[in-house]
Order: sequence, then structure tokens, then C-alpha cells
Amino acid sequence: MRILSIHIYGYGKIIEQKFDLDHDFIQIFGENEAGKSTMMSFIHSVLFGFPKRSEGEPRREPRLGNAYGGRIKVQFKDETAPIEIERIKGNRAIGDVVVYMPDGTTRGEEWLTKKLNYIDKSTFRSIFSFDVLGLQDINKNLTEKDLQDYLLRAGALGSNKYEDMLNAINKELDRIYKKNGIKPELNQEIDAIQEINEKIAQVKEYEDEYNSLVEEQYKIIESINVKKHGVYTLNQALEEKMKDILYHSEIKEWKELQSKLDIEPIEFPEKGIERYEALKNHLINGKKDVELREEKLQALIREERQLELPEEEDLKILESIVKQEPDIKHKRLETERLQIEVHKNEEQIHTLMNDIGWQEEYTDVDDSNIVRENVQSLLSKYDETKLLNQFYSKEIDHLKTTMRELEEEISTLENTQLSDSQMRAKKEIMDLEFELKEKERMYTLIERDYEREKIERNKRNKFQSTLIISISAVLIIVGILYFILSNEYIFGSIFLGIGLLSLLLLKLGKKEETDSLKTDYENEVIALKDKINDIANTHDVDFDFFDAKDRNAELKNLISKRISNSVKLEDLEETLAISDSSIDQLNMDLSRVKEKLMVSEEIENGQINGVIYTIRDIKQLRRMVDKDKEKIDHLNREIDSFSSDTKEKIKHLDIDFHINSIFYEANLMLDKMRKTRDTYMNLREQINLFENEVGVINNRNFVSEQEMNKLFDFVDASDEDEFYYYGRMYDVYKANEQRFKELSTKLEEEHYDQNKRTHLANFLTADLKEEEARMRETINSYQEQIDEEQSILAKVNQEIKHLEKDGQLSELHHQFEIEKNQIEAYAMDYMSLMYIKNLIEAHIKAIKDERLPIVVEEARSIFENITKGRYIDVMYDNNVIKVKHSNGQIFDPSEISQSTKELLYISLRISLIKALKSYYQLPVIIDDAFVHFDEARTKTILNYFRTNIDDQVLFFTCKLEKSIPSQDTIILKEKIRR
Repeated sequence: MRILSIHIYGYGKIIEQKFDLDHDFIQIFGENEAGKSTMMSFIHSVLFGFPKRSEGEPRREPRLGNAYGGRIKVQFKDETAPIEIERIKGNRAIGDVVVYMPDGTTRGEEWLTKKLNYIDKSTFRSIFSFDVLGLQDINKNLTEKDLQDYLLRAGALGSNKYEDMLNAINKELDRIYKKNGIKPELNQEIDAIQEINEKIAQVKEYEDEYNSLVEEQYKIIESINVKKHGVYTLNQALEEKMKDILYHSEIKEWKELQSKLDIEPIEFPEKGIERYEALKNHLINGKKDVELREEKLQALIREERQLELPEEEDLKILESIVKQEPDIKHKRLETERLQIEVHKNEEQIHTLMNDIGWQEEYTDVDDSNIVRENVQSLLSKYDETKLLNQFYSKEIDHLKTTMRELEEEISTLENTQLSDSQMRAKKEIMDLEFELKEKERMYTLIERDYEREKIERNKRNKFQSTLIISISAVLIIVGILYFILSNEYIFGSIFLGIGLLSLLLLKLGKKEETDSLKTDYENEVIALKDKINDIANTHDVDFDFFDAKDRNAELKNLISKRISNSVKLEDLEETLAISDSSIDQLNMDLSRVKEKLMVSEEIENGQINGVIYTIRDIKQLRRMVDKDKEKIDHLNREIDSFSSDTKEKIKHLDIDFHINSIFYEANLMLDKMRKTRDTYMNLREQINLFENEVGVINNRNFVSEQEMNKLFDFVDASDEDEFYYYGRMYDVYKANEQRFKELSTKLEEEHYDQNKRTHLANFLTADLKEEEARMRETINSYQEQIDEEQSILAKVNQEIKHLEKDGQLSELHHQFEIEKNQIEAYAMDYMSLMYIKNLIEAHIKAIKDERLPIVVEEARSIFENITKGRYIDVMYDNNVIKVKHSNGQIFDPSEISQSTKELLYISLRISLIKALKSYYQLPVIIDDAFVHFDEARTKTILNYFRTNIDDQVLFFTCKLEKSIPSQDTIILKEKIRR
């Protein structure tokens, strides 16, 4: 099915809008609140009905009282032409639908449902509609099994209806019964009946006596039932006997009629009396009709003899003249028209000759296309050369002006030029100044680092000196102590020598710090400044070097331009001279053309082509004039021929010939002759008709007399009275026969057959009533015995109730039976649900076994296409789907990325749509399903839908895809009401 157009009368915010959808792939773009969901819901509503209030889906009825609904124009493949489906608000919640067929007829809801192969709205959405929520469901926290079930459902069933049904059934089964359960209803009932059974066992002490009384009760009840059955049988026989008495009189009557009819049947013509009387009246009326028609016939014959029939040859002559009237009138009018046309063309020829200056017609002037094209070529060259000449003149003037301006600028720049020595000196000073600036900057950086390093070095030297002095002092003190206190001269000398040596090394290591680096940089800076001052004093460098350099370059450029313009000016002047000579030659050629055309030299060159066309018009008009004159001569000859022939033909008809009145006179005489002939023919037809009618009526009268004789002969009657006697006898016999049939039918309906009727007819009514009385006595006897046994049964029941211990046992048995019945009811429900569950599971298994291999096979190529070859296979085995990467690895769907899972889901859904193509051919609807994909992946999927899906695809999106052509795009805009 293909949607061609949508016309929305009123649905949600969309009021009276039309959309053309006659494309295989259509992008419907709209921002939020633009109406995308409204249009998609409208398509669902027209095809499947407006949403019911119980469905929880908005009905989108217009708030401003507009018509609710609209129509969709669709094309089914099995229909020769498009049809229109219209659904509007009606008596039902889903609305009233009318399908308009191509032949003008209409269909209803049942036809549309059958045409859509009985698919409902939810199934359509789950198979043919893609939305972002369906893709998000696959990325929820699903277990591996849940993900497999989700993908298998997408590939086999398209929806979760069956799973929802199974879940509801399992929930109901768990509510009824659960093994080792406590809360389920059947478990509670089993516990209750076990408790009642235990209580019954406790009151079984009186069981023997109770059983004997129950057995006696059973025997009495059986005896009473036998007697009641006898009473019932006797009552049936009594009713039968009463029925015999009721119909006995009719049975007697039936028997008497049977004996009366047991004779030879009386024969009489069917409706003989009516037929005889009708024939008799017909014969009387026929004789009267014959007399009247013969009188009328004689009057018509007299009227016929008074008329004179015209000659057929004269009629043919007049008809021939009348037939030629349009042709002759046309020829005369054509002659007048041609004479006017000749006069008009002659005047036009004279006017055209005056326009080009001709005093006479020159019919031998060459006005061929070769001449015209030659003139056109000369004019084109002339105009082109003229334009080039003007262009060259303007260019020469412009160049001269430019050269004057260049001379002024060159003169100005030459006065401001500087010498090369000044430029070199200025360049050298700029280099030295740059070097000076860099050295000063470097000196500043070195000076700052040098001062910081000097401070740090002084701190470090001071710390080292202090440390060495301290250690040396300690060593000297230790050495002195060794000398004084311990008399250890060796160790004392060593410590004392090390301490003194350390002080000596510290003294020798100190050097005077100099600032030689700083002094060198200062000297270089001063030398550079002196050099700059010397050059500035020697040369005049008080100018801008770059400005002077630009002036020099500009001067060189201007001198180059001056030389180039001079060469260009010489070339243009030479070309202008050549162009002037070409114009003179073209003027001479055009003058020769004018001379050949016999026109004045004063005619402008641009009018030569017009002159050629005027000469052609003159020649064409002259040919037309000559042709028209030939036609006038031919027409005049034909009119003269007609006049001479007509005079010869009508000279014996007393008609004066004149070309203007001959047709009127001929028509007048022809009408008179025709009227006379028609009157004669009419009279002759009436005479023949009356003669035929008289013959027919006489024939009918004869036939009527023969029919009357046949009726008399049928019953062998000699006259009318005897015929009527036989008729009365026949009516009496038929009445008895009819009554006999009625009684037979009535008694058969009451089940009285032939033998029973004959048997009852032999009895008297008194005998039947006596048998009825005997039956009543027997019934009364049985009834008395039943009453006695019922009194005994009441006493036995009394004793049983007493033994039932205040009714506990009976109550327990009653409760036991109630619980038993309840358990049986629950068991029946449980088994029914189990049966339904098994059927659904078997159906799901059959669908998966039959459809899934086909769907997976098709999904392989789809998945490989939309993943651009990253995944090359989709495998299905033992109710499990797996995918194969291009590197050979096989993954479970739970192991692949989120977006790849979504692509696998889309592949299975597309494959399912293709597998169901033989059942459903419906458009595919995509509702912003790919908004979270990247741009490349979205283009890949949309390209697959555009090129590989045979069905129509409607792509609703809030993000305009620019790769889709504009002719395949519908843009929705929100209409703001103020």
C-alpha cells in the first residue's frame, strides 16, 4: 500500500491542510510542537479507527468545533486506480469510515479491515513503526536471556502480545495453584477439605445405624419413584385418550367423506364455467367490432379516391435542386469573398511598393534566403565592426588620459627621489640601531641575572668560610688539648696541622671578584652609539626608509606602465585604422545589394532585411491574387452550368427560373407534393390496417366458437343448461375432496395415521369415555399408596436427622461437597489455562521454527550493510542469536556496543517486514528513531531505507537530514493563532 496524499479536516492542531506523499521515501521535518506526532497519529486513526477513551491515547479532537477526521488517498497494488479512505466522527468512538472506489462505489469498515489483512493498530505499530523508545528498550539493564528474547521477538513476532498473554496466564495459574504454596486459592481449598474430612471421621460412631436407615430411606424413595413413574405413564395414556375423544367427531366425518369419495372422479374442464362465459362475451363483442371497422373502412376508401398522387420523377428533380442549394449558395458567397480578397490584396501590394519605393513590380528580383543571409551577415559584420571601432576609440582616449596622469605622477615622484648613498646610510643606521636595541635588552637581562647570581654566590662563600673556620677551630682546639692534657703529641700534631692547613687553604682560595663581563657589554653599546652618530653626521638620514623605498618601487612601476601603455596605444591606433577601412568596404557591399533589389540608396542599411521581406510579401500577395482569380472563374462556370441544367429540368413544372428564387419555389412545390403523397400513404396504411383488423377479429370469433364447442364436447353436453348442471356436480365433488384433505392433514399433524383413524372410527364416543374413567381410578389408587410411603419416609428422615448429631454430620457432608465442587471448578480453570498456555507456546515455537530462520537469513545482509562490513554474519541456533565480526570473532548480543545492538534490532525488524511482505504491504513509519546516532550512521541507515525497501517509508524527524532531496521533504510549521 502506498499513501499518495493526506487531507486533514481537523485533527489536533492541524486544521484543513493537505500533504502530497507520492514518493517512495519522504522526510517529514518539523520542530517540536509542529505536528509530526499528530500527523502520524492521524494516519493510524484513519486506517484503524480513532483512539478509544479506554486506550489512554489522546483522541486529538479539534477544540474550535472543526470537523474531526479527514481522508487518505492510497494505492493498493491489486487495485487499478487509487482509492480514498475517509474517517470522520460518528456514532462509534472509532468513527465512521467510507472507502471511495475508482468506479464511484463505496465500501465500509469490513472491506477496509479485510483489505489490510485484519491487522490491528498495535500490531502495525510493533512491526512497521520504528520509534526511539523501541530502541531505548534494548539498552535497559536486560539480562542476557532477556536481550535474546527481545531480539527473537523483534525477528519472529514483531510484538510482545504473546509474551504478555503468557505472563498473564502464568500469573493466573500461580493465583490458582502453586506446589507447596499456601496463599493460592486451590491450595487453601485442599487444606479446608482435608480439615472437613478429619471432622467427619470423628462423628462416625453412629455410622452403622445411620447406614441402615439410609438404606431403608433409599428403598422407600425407589418405591415412591416407581409408583410416580406409573402415575406419569397413566397420565400420558389419559391425555392420549382425552385427545381421542376430542377428535373423535372429526375422525367420524373423515370416514364418511372417504366412503363418498370412493367413486369414479367427476371430470369437468378446469374453470369451465368461467371460460364458457368469457368466450360467450368475447363472441358478442367481436361481432360488434367487425361492424364498426367495416363502416370506417368504407369512409377511408372514399377519401383515398379523391387524392391525386404526384409523379416520382418530379419529386426526384425537385429534391435534386433543393439538395444543391447549400452548395450553390456557398459558391456564390465564396465568389463574393474572393473578389473582396483580391481587391484587398491589390491595395496591400500597392502600399508595400510605396514603402520600398517601387514604381512597378519587379518580379525577377532575387529575394532568396542566400541573399537575405548574405545581407544579415554583412549587417552583423558592420554592427560588430562599428562597435569595435567605438571600443577602440574609447580605449585610445582612455589610454591617452591615463598616460597624461602617469606623466604627472612620474614627474612628482622624480622630484622627491633620494640618492642611493642616502638609502644605504639609512639602511646601515637602521641595522645598527636594531643591534644596539638588542644589545641593550641583552645587557639588561645579563645584568639582572648577574646581580642575582652574585648575591647567591656571596651567601654560599660566606657559609663555606664560616663552616671551614669553625671546623679548623675545633681541630686546633682538639690538637692543643691533646698536647696539654694527654701528652699525645702525634694526634695533637695531626689535628693541629689539619686545622692550620684548612685555614691556609681558605685564605689562598679567596679571589677578588671583577665585573669584566659587565664592562665589556657597556663598551660595545657605547661603540655602537658612536658609530651611529658618525654616520648620521656624515649623511642626511632624516627620512622614513620604508616610505622612500615604496616611492622608488612606485616610480619604477609607473615607468614600466608608461612604456606598456605606449606600446598598447600604437597597437590600438593601428587596429582602429584597419577597422575604418573594413567599415568602408562593408558600406560599398551594402550599396551593391540595394542596387540589385531596385531600391533607393537612401534606405538605411538596417532596413535592407525588411525590404527583402516586403518584396517576398509582394510576390506572395501577387500569387494569392492570381490564385483567387482562377477560383472565381471556376466558381462562375459551375454556377452557370447549374442554371442552364435547372432551366431544362423545370420547364414542364410551371416554375419561373431565377437564381435567387429558384430554391424557394422548388422547396414550396416539393413540400406540397410530399404532403399529398404522405396523406395518400397514410390513408393506404389505415385502410390496410382496418382490413387486417377485420380479418383478425373474424378469425378470433371463429376460434371462440370452436372453443365453446370443445367445452360442450368435454362433458358431452347438448346445450348450455346441461353444461351448467355438470359444473355444479363437479363443484360438490371438489368441495368434499378439499374437506377430506383438510381433515387428513389435521389428523396427521395430531399423529393419527390411516390405521388409527380407521380403528377409532369403529368406536362410539361413550366407549372412549368409559376407558377414561377406568384410567382415572387407577391413578387415584397409585397416588394413595405414594402418600402412605411418603409418611413412612418422613419418619425415617426424622430418625436420620436425630442420628446426625444435631446436624453436624450432614453439615460436614454438605461442606465437603461444596469444597469438592469448588476444587473441581478451580481444577477446571487451572487445566483450561494450562491448555491455553500450551497452545500459545506451541504457536510461538511454530512461528519461530518457521519464520526466524528466514528472517535471520535476510538480516545477515542488512546487518552487514548498515554496519559497513564490520559485522558479516547473524547466526541463529538453539533459540540463541549471535553475530560474527569481520575479524572472525563471534559475540553474544550482550557483548556488543549499545549502538550495534540497536542496529541488530533494526536489521531483524526490517527483515521481518520483508518476510511478511506476502501478507502485508504497508508503509513503514519512522518516528525520530535515529536521533542519538552519529551523522554517518544515520545517513547509512536512511540510505538503506531509501534504496533497499520496496515499501513506502515515512521518516518523521525534528533534525533535518540535508542528504535527502528537497522534493522528498515536507516541512511542518506550527501555526500560531493570535
